[in-house]
Amino acid sequence: MNKAATFNVLAGTYDAAFTESLIGHAQRRVSQKWLQPLLASKPAMQLLEINCGTGADACWMASLGHSVIATDGSPAMIDKAQQKTAVINLFAKPTFQTCSFDALQATFQNQQFDAIISNFAGLNCVSPADMKKLSVQLQSLIRPGGYLAVVLFGKYCFWDSFYYLLKGQPRQAFRRWTNKEVLVQLSPGVQQPVYYYSIKAFKRLLSPMQLIEKKPVGVSIPPSWLEAYMQQHPRLFHSLVQWEEKLAGASLFTSLADHAFLLFKKEAK
Repeated sequence: MNKAATFNVLAGTYDAAFTESLIGHAQRRVSQKWLQPLLASKPAMQLLEINCGTGADACWMASLGHSVIATDGSPAMIDKAQQKTAVINLFAKPTFQTCSFDALQATFQNQQFDAIISNFAGLNCVSPADMKKLSVQLQSLIRPGGYLAVVLFGKYCFWDSFYYLLKGQPRQAFRRWTNKEVLVQLSPGVQQPVYYYSIKAFKRLLSPMQLIEKKPVGVSIPPSWLEAYMQQHPRLFHSLVQWEEKLAGASLFTSLADHAFLLFKKEAK
């Protein structure tokens, strides 16, 4: 199954399983909190979102007054995003377009953006060799002095290690620590190769862009595989969200969180 077909399978249930879930909603609020200062720094920015999924972030960015083109390699995800925007009231709605990572430069040739956004681990589906090629494409699409904001899986996620060690499953506990691809089951019968990047390794792949900010997303809010448990324990979840607000500003927790928010800047000429 190719990558687009893999995520086509998930499109119908993605919002219920993640976007509208307790954990997904809470983690998205954190990622948007870290992105907010960039979006507030300049009015009417020209934004390109990649791996946009069903369009939650694109709609939010458009609601702030920015011009948003949102892309995803999955036609089914784009279809869901278009359905979503058709029924909401936005002054200027985002434009959705099916586009794989390797087609970005050809699709948007002669265009540049103030910032490119990639939320929730879309780039973890790209191998290191392909990530280096994609980095060249992305940087060509960013204006001098522009930005790339990325949310990746945390390499050394505390929750993974703690939970699976308690269950006596050390292989699962440290599965993110490897530099090799890891096959992750997205749904019954559907697997996706995932690459867990350290911040140092990812920074090297994005060179010569400069990493100017890193923040944790999901240091006390757990990964989405604990959704059912959190649904059953709302008081615990509320406490974890409160702890996230207290701890999340500390960049030293970034690699230990479920996700890492990374902000890169392209040199101004």
